Amino acid sequence: MGRSPSQQLLRANRAFYEAFAAGDIEAMDDLWARRAEVACVHPGWPALHGRDEVMDGWRAILLGGEAPRILCRDARAFALGEGGFVTCVEVVDDTTLVATNVFALEGGLWQIVHHHAGPVAPAGDDRPRGLLN
Repeated sequence: MGRSPSQQLLRANRAFYEAFAAGDIEAMDDLWARRAEVACVHPGWPALHGRDEVMDGWRAILLGGEAPRILCRDARAFALGEGGFVTCVEVVDDTTLVATNVFALEGGLWQIVHHHAGPVAPAGDDRPRGLLN
């Protein structure tokens, strides 16, 4: 019995965070789409566009010293035909971020086309959820 598209997306998302945590640039490279256009936004960085630029960014993070400790939690998948996305919380060292990972089917595999992570309000912040100010 096959996995549902949402389960497949969660599995691909797990593989992304496993490659990230292991500092495995080859596994990371295998996860990113080769036919579709890709982009990536790391916290505090300008947007990276195109596969070469995105992979150069990952090389800088994963091979530029000790890779950060990262944990993914609260992952939720949303399948949209031949595309889909996962929202989750990233704990990177002592920083909590919210992330979206967008995937597209290529050759029957879910490949990443976009990763975007950014800061989230600290626990105990009394602002209503969803407000920017």
